[in-house]
Amino acid sequence: MKTQKTFVTQTAVKVTDKQPRPRLAITLGDPAGIGPEVVLKALADPEVIQDCDITVVGSRALLEESYNRLRQQVTTLADPAELAIMDVGWEAEGKFTIGEGNAASGAASFAYMETAIARTLAGEFQGIVTGPIAKSAWKAAGHHYPGQTELLAERAGVERFGMLFVARSPHTGWTLRTLLATTHIPLRQVADALSPQLMTSKLDLLVECLQEDFGIEKATIAIAGLNPHSGEQGQLGREELDWLIPWLEQERQRRPSLQLDGPIPPDTMWVKPGQAWYGRRGAEEPLVETRFIASGTSKPRETQNAADGYLALYHDQGLIPVKLMAFDRAVNTSIGLPFIRTSPDHGTAFDIAGKGIADATSMVAALQFAAELAYRRVAAKTVV
Repeated sequence: MKTQKTFVTQTAVKVTDKQPRPRLAITLGDPAGIGPEVVLKALADPEVIQDCDITVVGSRALLEESYNRLRQQVTTLADPAELAIMDVGWEAEGKFTIGEGNAASGAASFAYMETAIARTLAGEFQGIVTGPIAKSAWKAAGHHYPGQTELLAERAGVERFGMLFVARSPHTGWTLRTLLATTHIPLRQVADALSPQLMTSKLDLLVECLQEDFGIEKATIAIAGLNPHSGEQGQLGREELDWLIPWLEQERQRRPSLQLDGPIPPDTMWVKPGQAWYGRRGAEEPLVETRFIASGTSKPRETQNAADGYLALYHDQGLIPVKLMAFDRAVNTSIGLPFIRTSPDHGTAFDIAGKGIADATSMVAALQFAAELAYRRVAAKTVV
C-alpha cells in the first residue's frame, strides 16, 4: 500500500523538530466488521506511523486472530506484536461471528470507545480515530446513541458539535468540506428539527473550523435549501420564505467578511463541487500529493468557483454527493469537541468482513488528517 504524506509541516505553519509527536488512539470498531482489518492494513504503512504515536484501543486477542487469519491472503498487514495496544479485553470472544454484528460485538465496540474517550479526556491522547461501529449492535447491547459522534459529545460535555466530512481530490487537489446541520434522524423529522438557532450554531462551528483548522479567514460558504428548487417562492415548500432566507440575510449582516451563498437549490448545489473535484484532469491523471490543509491561498482555475465549505441541511443531502465523489477517501471529523476525532467514511461492511478485501484508504486518510490537525493545533499554540 502506498500513500502520501499529508502533514501540515508542508504548509505555511512550520512545525519544528522540537515539537512532540501527536499521540493518537485508534479504536477497532465493531469486531465483527472490517474495523480490525482496515486498522491492520493502515498501520502497516510507514507513511502513516512515522510522524505520530498511535495506540490501538481494543483487544490484543482479536488483533492477533485477525492477523493470523488475514496474512494468508493479505501481504501488507501490521504485526500486532509490534503495535502499542491498550487491551480492553475481548469478553465477547466466541459470542459473535465475523460478518454478523450482535449485542456482544456492540458491547465490545462500545467498551473500546469508552476507554479511548476516557483516556483522551485524561490527556493521554490528542485525538481519537474511530473504527466503524454498527448502531444496531450498540442498541442491542443497551447503548442507545444515534452514533459515535453523540457519545463523544456527551462524554466531552459539549452541546455544540457537528459532523464535518473532508476529502481531498486526487484530480485537482481541491478540498471538499461538508457539514451536516442535522444528522441521524428520520427524514420526516428534518423540517421540524431545523431552526434559525440550530443553523447559527452549525454555521458558527463551520466558520471556526475553517479558520482554526484550515487557516481560511474569509471563507465562502454555500448553504443548501431544504425543498426542491429551494421552495420556488413558496410553491414547493415555505421553509425558505418563512425563516431560512431571513436567517441568511441576518447572518450576512453579522458576518460581513464572509461570502454566504444560498439557499442554493439542493439539486444544483453540488455542480460546482463536482467540477472542482474532477476538474480537467479526470480520473486518468491523478495528483501525487494529498494534503488536506493546503499551503498558500492560490486555487487552480478549475476550483476557483467552488466554496470553501458546504452546509447541508440533512444527512443524505450532504452525504450522497460526498460519497459519490470521495467514497474511498472521505474523512468524518467531529468538530466542537475539546480533542480531535476523525473516522473513515464507511461502515462495518459485514458482508465482506474477514475476507481480506476491505479497502483501508479511508482509514489511512482518517489517521493522516488527525495527525495533520494535531500538528496544526500544536503549531498554532506556539506561534507568537
